[in-house]
Amino acid sequence: MKRLRWLPLLVLLAGFAVAPAAAQATLAFTRHPSNSVVWAAADDGSGAHRLVEGSNPHVSPNGQIVALLHQGKGAKARPELVLAPADGSAPASTLVSGWREPSIFAWSPDSKSVAAVLGPELGVKRLVLIDTVSGTQQTVARGYFNGVGFDPRGGSIVYGRAAAERFPPRSDVYRFDIPPPGAVFVKAPSPVRLTSDHRSLAPLWSPREEIVFVKQLGGGKRRYGPKNELFEMNPSGGAVRRLTHTKVSQLAQGLYPTATSANGARLLAQFEGQDLTYAVTVNAKTGSQRPLVEATEQGAIGAAVTPNGKFVIAATGGFEPGPGHNVVRIPWSGGHQRVLAKNAFEPSLGG
Repeated sequence: MKRLRWLPLLVLLAGFAVAPAAAQATLAFTRHPSNSVVWAAADDGSGAHRLVEGSNPHVSPNGQIVALLHQGKGAKARPELVLAPADGSAPASTLVSGWREPSIFAWSPDSKSVAAVLGPELGVKRLVLIDTVSGTQQTVARGYFNGVGFDPRGGSIVYGRAAAERFPPRSDVYRFDIPPPGAVFVKAPSPVRLTSDHRSLAPLWSPREEIVFVKQLGGGKRRYGPKNELFEMNPSGGAVRRLTHTKVSQLAQGLYPTATSANGARLLAQFEGQDLTYAVTVNAKTGSQRPLVEATEQGAIGAAVTPNGKFVIAATGGFEPGPGHNVVRIPWSGGHQRVLAKNAFEPSLGG
């Protein structure tokens, strides 16, 4: 098996700083679940090439870098956040060890930093901002996290946090304003709490300058826990508005926001429940919703909306990866699925 080669981050990332913008967006995905490998291709699936062993790829907004999870072997191995050039022109490089919850991750709009969760396998974690060139870290908060995202300009992040690990999570949504480079403070900046109901989680900062988030409802009436509905608020935590009204069975959780189109008008969400998952398209203004494809136990896992809002990038076959899973492009209104990568899952789109 070919071993990962590591280069200093300054050497690896220096090439990205001067590289021309990608002519088309980059698609990354994972193959071989028992010994996972991350691949990259053009957004139409052409030019697919193997990058490196790993999983959970996240393509940078400029389409030039793929962040991914590399799990070393052995009892003392720690999960690593690895950066790889999307075109395969240079070896991958480890940004940080101890990466947890790889789904709770975000790139800054300028592709120069990331927000990620670090810490032990069990217990309290840290939400950190990491400069992808220098590797410097800034701890934003400690606790148990359920979502993170940058604002469209990159000056702030929003995240969901609970102080303890429990179900349902007693979570609230926070905003953290990132200090500009070189800023000096008498007191370090603190997060701003946007909700205080202990029922708010999984925020997504929309290009419409609204924060879409989950509010858990009906916890005292439902037998197995509350249901999720999508709400939105402004970046100061005001003007809270319920967006969706969803029928959720007792054994289901409901909707989680996933991604938006470039103008924020189209919102992609995932409906989740016991032995049930499927992508849902939501009108970000009216809250009207519909399953992207048939709502089944092994429904499509939505990953991204193309910038123009015309298509959804998704993986077929449900959460458990295996033979027959494909990365596909599906029209927003539903219809013919175009296969972009066969026997693939965990798609990510950037650029």
